[in-house]
Amino acid sequence: MLKWLKRVIYTILFVFFLTVGVFFAIRNPQLTALDLVFWKGPELSVALYILLSFAVGVCVALIMGSVNYFRTDRQIKVLTRRYEKARSEADSLRKASITQELTVGKE
Repeated sequence: MLKWLKRVIYTILFVFFLTVGVFFAIRNPQLTALDLVFWKGPELSVALYILLSFAVGVCVALIMGSVNYFRTDRQIKVLTRRYEKARSEADSLRKASITQELTVGKE
């Protein structure tokens, strides 16, 4: 039920930011050159520079998120193996104690 609401909210936010971006690009048509310490960029629109920086930020966020995802996934696999090992060890100890109780009870 909440899945459709989430999609509607994301769609509304996307359209809102797209509209703001288009209005920003229309209202700021002047060209500017990006001047970094060791590099001077070509003269492009301010809106284009902002969109490029946003795209680079999204890419960096995706890379960092995927690194975190793979690290967490690996940790889950390690902990699952430890859990399975501990569970099998506990089961074997239970079986051993039951077998021992049965042999003691027969004597």
